[in-house]
Amino acid sequence: MSYPVIAPRDEERTESAGRVVGAFFAFLLFAAGIVLFALSFQGPDWSHWTFVGGILSITVAFMIPTTILPALEGD
Repeated sequence: MSYPVIAPRDEERTESAGRVVGAFFAFLLFAAGIVLFALSFQGPDWSHWTFVGGILSITVAFMIPTTILPALEGD
């Protein structure tokens, strides 16, 4: 039987503490990105840098569970 491109994971590894911590930090970075976006539309002083910070924060939030954690776990 051939598997799809994404191989199935063991049930024990998907509930590991590293996944929980990674999900928490991903949520925290995503929320920080939304806050930075909201701040960037409020005033002209730091609006360019807060907008870029929001983009980077949301980018890293999506990179944690999809790229960084699987690379560290050796999947």
